Amino acid sequence: MRQTVNRSRPFIPGRGALSTLFPGGPAAPAADAGIPRPDTGGSVVLKKLAPSAPGARRHAERFGGALVCVRYREDAANGRRLTTVELIVDERPLPGGDQWVRIGYAEAELRARVKDAGGQWDTRRKLWRLPRAAVRKLKPAGRVVPENT
Repeated sequence: MRQTVNRSRPFIPGRGALSTLFPGGPAAPAADAGIPRPDTGGSVVLKKLAPSAPGARRHAERFGGALVCVRYREDAANGRRLTTVELIVDERPLPGGDQWVRIGYAEAELRARVKDAGGQWDTRRKLWRLPRAAVRKLKPAGRVVPENT
């Protein structure tokens, strides 16, 4: 069954949308669907599809697991339909977390500052675990131990 799009009054689903009932189906249109965006040259988003949805599968075959979504746009000024894809181009761990810091036994003042900043002693590794933000604040020069040791 072919679905028509009312461009003057696009359907904007609420929280109980079909995409939540049928996770393998197409994703619901964005909340601003049908509204021209200045960065797209006045084109209007008609559909936003998940990689597993019909109409996006050929792009999923081409881009694989990097594909996030496919959008179909209409540029009425130029009389064209545009297809855009959103891809994952880089993946890395979130900044933050903890770092390991080596502090000598005789350095009581630095050890007290590390404790005050939320540092915890790890008896197995014989290192202090400290939040990354606290390491930046305390600046323990040359004492940060690489994660893989």
